[in-house]
Amino acid sequence: MKVKLLLAGALALAAGSGFLASVAFSGPTQAARTVTINLRDGATGPAGPRGPTGPSGAQSCPAPFESTELVVNHPGGQVTLLTCVKGG
Repeated sequence: MKVKLLLAGALALAAGSGFLASVAFSGPTQAARTVTINLRDGATGPAGPRGPTGPSGAQSCPAPFESTELVVNHPGGQVTLLTCVKGG
């Protein structure tokens, strides 16, 4: 009986620590805020080189940055980027 209770307690602690670790390492799932930039009338520059591809998955920002939706309004439409922005 004691062994079963001890095993059940250990299993409960392992499950709880797994949940807490997943929350700690998953990072924010939504942006903390939204920043909008409006671009008007300007010459279109040449396309830049393709950047490196990073790993997919959850994004976490280093301090003091925070996860932010960056909305860019331009004559051709609107683009929304998920990025890290410092301060407010």
